[in-house]
Amino acid sequence: MTPTSLFKRYVWLLELLLNSKDGYSLKEINESLARENEEEIPRRTFIRTKAAIEDIFSVQIKYNRQRDKYYIENSKETHEMLYSAFAVNRLMSENLDLNDRIILEKAATSSNKFLSKITTAMRDCQRILITYHSYEMQTAREFEIEPYALRYFGRRWYVLAHTDFHTSLHLYALDRMDDVKITNKFFKLPADFYADDYFSRYFGVIMNDGKAEKILLRTTDLRTKYLNSLPLHSTQKEVAPNLFELCLVLTDDFINALRAMGAEVEVVSPDWLRKRLLKDAKEMVKKYSKKIL
Repeated sequence: MTPTSLFKRYVWLLELLLNSKDGYSLKEINESLARENEEEIPRRTFIRTKAAIEDIFSVQIKYNRQRDKYYIENSKETHEMLYSAFAVNRLMSENLDLNDRIILEKAATSSNKFLSKITTAMRDCQRILITYHSYEMQTAREFEIEPYALRYFGRRWYVLAHTDFHTSLHLYALDRMDDVKITNKFFKLPADFYADDYFSRYFGVIMNDGKAEKILLRTTDLRTKYLNSLPLHSTQKEVAPNLFELCLVLTDDFINALRAMGAEVEVVSPDWLRKRLLKDAKEMVKKYSKKIL
């Protein structure tokens, strides 16, 4: 089997397992291959294939001995992200003649170049030295961070990290990094750290020590359909027709998402958020009521 064919098999098997709720036995995997007129995988070859997939794609393929099933052990969000990425990759590779007619949202170009170094440091639990310039500072700073997790949001990559000068974890945007170097210093990832749990209280990448609050949103019929198909947050639930309940830290990026929906959404509670959005709306009306010179 050529290297290209072998890699395609890796992708095929990864997609198969990602798209499975209960996993597959080797027999079921070979039955799936037979339906596509592909050769079966002997058990010894499968073990090598499994190891290669784990190394290339940084996933864990577990084996349930009682059920004789192989499955991928990752979070639901990671499953969905990986499956979506490979689905898009297959779509583009199988429709090269339509590439100029299939338009994808692109990440900020500068946020991609350090991904490989950061993921390597995450895997090996090594501190990295970054040269970083925030929008609030005119000059860049150089300091070390311990990379805990990566998050993609708003067309940018961010690394969640611990530093020596903050007690809490901070997010750093990769597109604001001028340089990244892996050091020879190591750190220990806390045993109780789970990225999904950490981000579950937040909407996006603005984080603070505030408490999660319950929020009620009343929406139009049309907006209800959109929110049911693509929820704003994992805690979202429709408690009555056109009435949604969420529970999260109410940060500026979430409030901006509400503003973006305009009159299609109304904050029922909390009252302080209603007042804030009302104030913003009045200022907007005032600004647009002025004549343009």
